[in-house]
Amino acid sequence: MPNNYYIGGGAQGSFLTPLAAVILLVAIVLICCLPRKSMIVPFLAAGVLLTPDIGLVVMGFHFPALRLLVAAGWLRFALRRDIQVPRMNSLDKAVLFWALCNATFFSILWATTGAVTNRLGFLATTLGTYFLVRFLIRDKDDVVGVIRVLAMLMIIIAPFMLFEHFTQHNFFSILGSPPISSIRDGAVRAEGPFGHPVIAGTVGAMLLPLFVGLWWQGKRHRTLLVLGVMASIGMTIASSSSTPLMTFTGGVMALLLWPFRTRLRIIRWALVLALTNLHLAMKAPVWFLIARMGGSIGGSGYHRAMLIDSFIRHFGEWWLIGTQNNADWDYYMWDVDNAYVAAGIGGGLITFIAFIAILVYAYKRIGKSRRLMRKSRKDSDERLVWVIGASLFANTVGFFGIVYFDQSILIWYSLLAMVSATAMFVVREKDNPVRLEAAARADKIDEFPPVTASLHSAQYLTSQAK
Repeated sequence: MPNNYYIGGGAQGSFLTPLAAVILLVAIVLICCLPRKSMIVPFLAAGVLLTPDIGLVVMGFHFPALRLLVAAGWLRFALRRDIQVPRMNSLDKAVLFWALCNATFFSILWATTGAVTNRLGFLATTLGTYFLVRFLIRDKDDVVGVIRVLAMLMIIIAPFMLFEHFTQHNFFSILGSPPISSIRDGAVRAEGPFGHPVIAGTVGAMLLPLFVGLWWQGKRHRTLLVLGVMASIGMTIASSSSTPLMTFTGGVMALLLWPFRTRLRIIRWALVLALTNLHLAMKAPVWFLIARMGGSIGGSGYHRAMLIDSFIRHFGEWWLIGTQNNADWDYYMWDVDNAYVAAGIGGGLITFIAFIAILVYAYKRIGKSRRLMRKSRKDSDERLVWVIGASLFANTVGFFGIVYFDQSILIWYSLLAMVSATAMFVVREKDNPVRLEAAARADKIDEFPPVTASLHSAQYLTSQAK
């Protein structure tokens, strides 16, 4: 297995198509000039539409389009000084810890200058992107605005992916994508502007619950809702991959659990018991259910099941700092298309646990915020929190078949930023003492009141404390 599958390799020189250069330049100018509330629009638009191959190479250092956009965003905040830094919550700390563990153990594992350089770029992109969108997405208005922007982008991308699916010609080649699409089992696998068909389909599938959530945010959003849902379905189909279908199914199942939202503990334990019984009853381990699902709907489900099986059987090989030898585990094991496995192989057990912790703290925050919205009797807020949780669950399912490595990380970190913002929905109604009191007491939410909370809110809470 060549080392440059993991580190090194890449573009030897800068690559910009004329249209991509124009989009990148316009986006950077808008990011620097627009107010904080509006700057996320060009940031998301250019970040999603520009393909992963677009970027500059300066003295051997790679600066992809997303990294340039992130740098522009932070430069804007440094020059205009209009950013208010929220307190770090448990989810922020989990993301920071995971990124540092990944970079540290990966560098020790490979022990080369190239590995250190690679991880420095990883930290710049990961932490720069996450905390930038974290500071931009602060409250419910920001969350709804981002969902609307993502819906518009998917509405643009989906028709071209369907065209690509039927013609094998990728329209986004004008932005740097390969002009001819890949074919598997006779089906064209459309990828649009993304780095791989599986990622393209998974992104469309994981956004479905967010688009559905627009239904309860006012009638003016419903046209966008319908078109966004159609775009999600179209992208899932056009990718011709099993992982997007699994992700889509996970998101829909999570949405359907809304009537049982107060009984999730029972559902979780029932699921654990069911999987345990299946593991004991099946001839193969329970994770080979992925192989059966993949076999029924097409795709490489058997490979994904074998990857998990090999990962568990070779625990002693990777647990300390990861491993370089996973390609020798079995056939095609160099292709680590599982985010959980990739976390362990690239950084050992600590990094693996840190990645799981991101999901755990995200779910805990969703649960606390939903209970807070329920106490405040704001149905539209509670439903919005629920659909964000459903999208998180869709990602949890999708991670069994994909690792985000292109502009999809921007959408993933935007979702995590939405999760952090859910606790802030309550401060929108400053004259509602019941909601403010609930916010102050609810489940020890670790970010209330925020730095943007009004003086009125602080005065009310102080008076209640007295």
